Amino acid sequence: MLSKRTLLLLATLLVAGSTGRAQNSSPSGSGRHFYLDCSAAQGGAGDSQESAWNSVARLNAEALRPGDIVALRRGTICHGSLAPSGSGSEGAPIRLTAYGEGSRPRIVADSNAAEALLLFNQQEWDIDSLDLSGGRTNGILISGDNGMLRHIHLANLAVHDVMGGAMKHKESGLVAVSPANQNCHFDDVLIDNVVGWNTNQWVGIMVGGGDLGYPPESDWSSNVTIRNSVIHDVQGDGIVLFRVRHGVIESSVAWNTGMQGTESIGTPNAIWTWMCDDCVVRNNEAFLTDSPGVDGGAYDIDYGNTKNSVIDNYGHDTQGYCVAVFGAGFVTRESLVRGNLCINNGRSPRMADYQGAIFIYTWNGGSINGLTIDHNTVVWSPFNNAPALLNNADIAAGSATFRDNHIDSTAPWMVGSNTSLSLSQNHYRCYGLGGPQFRYGSQTFDNLRKLQLAVHQEAGSIEMPLAMRLWPPAQPKASGIRKLNCTVPISLDDHSLLAGESLSELVTVRSQAQQYFASRLEVSLNFTSPDATLLESPAFRNAVADLDLDKITVTHAAVRSGPQCTLLAPSGAAVAQWNAMIGPVALGRSLRDSLGEPYYAQMNAIHDDQ
Repeated sequence: MLSKRTLLLLATLLVAGSTGRAQNSSPSGSGRHFYLDCSAAQGGAGDSQESAWNSVARLNAEALRPGDIVALRRGTICHGSLAPSGSGSEGAPIRLTAYGEGSRPRIVADSNAAEALLLFNQQEWDIDSLDLSGGRTNGILISGDNGMLRHIHLANLAVHDVMGGAMKHKESGLVAVSPANQNCHFDDVLIDNVVGWNTNQWVGIMVGGGDLGYPPESDWSSNVTIRNSVIHDVQGDGIVLFRVRHGVIESSVAWNTGMQGTESIGTPNAIWTWMCDDCVVRNNEAFLTDSPGVDGGAYDIDYGNTKNSVIDNYGHDTQGYCVAVFGAGFVTRESLVRGNLCINNGRSPRMADYQGAIFIYTWNGGSINGLTIDHNTVVWSPFNNAPALLNNADIAAGSATFRDNHIDSTAPWMVGSNTSLSLSQNHYRCYGLGGPQFRYGSQTFDNLRKLQLAVHQEAGSIEMPLAMRLWPPAQPKASGIRKLNCTVPISLDDHSLLAGESLSELVTVRSQAQQYFASRLEVSLNFTSPDATLLESPAFRNAVADLDLDKITVTHAAVRSGPQCTLLAPSGAAVAQWNAMIGPVALGRSLRDSLGEPYYAQMNAIHDDQ
C-alpha cells in the first residue's frame, strides 16, 4: 500500500514532472492548469503539455484566477518579460512554476524591458523553479500603489544579469518586493532559496519601502521571511528589510556587495535592516563587501529600528565593519548582537580606523536605548592600529552592555568607547610586540588592569599574558586533502521543493565549498530519506540539480538518518564532527582554523555557464 507521503508526491508530479493532461474545466474550488513550452513550433490551447502555449505573450494575455497553475517546461528558453495578470485568493494562490525534468526554464527579458517579471497590485502568488535574466531595472519587481497585498511567495529561483543604465533608486536590482507609495504595503512575504547575481543596479533582495516620505508612514509591510538565499556581485546592498514589522533574514549568504565604484545613491552593506520592528538577522554569512563611501560592512542594525537582533552570523573579509548599530533622527531601541563570528574585517584602513569591527554610532540627533552585545568572537587584523570595538554613540544611561566577547587582535588598540557602554567579562588577546590599549571616555590605558582600577569597568574580563602572544593562534597546517562529509536528511514540500533545515545546511556547506575547493578541500553530500520513491523521483532530481552543487560529490540512500557532518584531516582523522544541522559560524571557524583564509579568486567563475 502506498504511503500518504508517496501519494502526495505522485500528485505533485502532475506539475513537477508528469506528461499527462490536466483539464481546464476543473471542479468547483480548484484552479485550472496551463502549460508553456517556448520550444514548441506552434502554440496550442495551453491546457496540456501536448498542446502548450509557446510564447510569454500568450501567458500574459490570460486572465488568471485563484487556484490556477501555470507551468513552464524545464530545459527551455522563453524570450520576453513575464507580466501575468490576476490575483489568487486566501487558500487558493496562483502558482507559476515548472514542469518536466532538466534545468529551470529560462525567461530572458529584452534589453529594453524594465523587468523580467512584474506583478503590480496583485497578491496571493506562489512563484518557483524559474531562471530569470535581463531587464534594465529589475529582475523581479513586485509592487503596488493601493492597499495591503498579501501572500507573495518566491522559491527556488535564479535571478541574474540585470544590466541597465544609471541606477536611479535603491529598489532597482535583482529582486524587489517594494511598495510604489505610502498607500501600499505587503503582508506574508516569503523569499526562499533565491540565488541572484550580476547587476549594475542597486540591490540583491529587498522587501519593504524605500524613500516613501519622511518621517515614515505609520503602516509598514509585515511578516516577511528571507531565507536560504544567496546574492553576489551587486552594486549596492545585498539583502535588506526596509519598513517591516516581524521580519527575518536567515541562513542566507551575500558576497561581492557594494561594488559601485563611485557613490551615487547611498552607502551599501551586505545584510541589514532599516526602520524595522521586531526583525531578526541570524545564521547568515557575508563577505567581500565594499562601499564607495562609508559602511561597507557585513551586518547593520540601522536607525529607526526597534527590537532588532543580529545573531549567530559569520562576517569576514569585509572592507568595513562586521556589525554596526546606528541611530539617526530616531531612537534605535532594544538591539541585540549575539554569537557572531567576525574575522578579517576592516580590510580598508580608512574604514577600519573610522568603524572598527563592531561599530556603534549616532548622528543627526539620533540615539540608542537598549543594546546588548555579547558572546561574539572577533578576530581583528587591520592594516593599521584601529580598534576592534568603536563606540561614539549617544546611548541612554545604563542601557547598553558589551560582555562575554572574545577579541583576538594584531592591532594593540582593542577598545575605543565613550562612557555610555558598560564593559564586563570579556577576553582580550593582543598578538604582536606591543601591549593592548584601551580608550574609555577621555582616558587611555595601556593594559586592562589599569582600566579596571581607574573606571571600574571590565569586571571579570581577562587579558592574555604577553608570553602567550603568538600569531597566528592556529597551528601550522599540514598539506594534503581535507574532506567534509555530510549526511543530510531530505524532504520535499507539497510543491516538490526542498524543505526544512536541510536546505539551510546546504546553503552553508555550498558557500564554504565554493570558497575552499581550490584549497585542498573535498566536499561530499549524502542525501537520505526513508522514502525510496522520493529519491528516485523526477522532483528529487530536479531539486538537487537546481542547487548547483558544482564540485561537490552527491549520493543518496534510502535510509532513515539524522544530520551529521565530519571534517577529516589529510590523515583521515576527524578534526571536527557535528551531529546536528551545521551553521555558518561553526563550519566557518573550523575550516578557517584547518585551512586558513579562503581562496576567493575562483568564485567569480560561478554561474559562468548561464
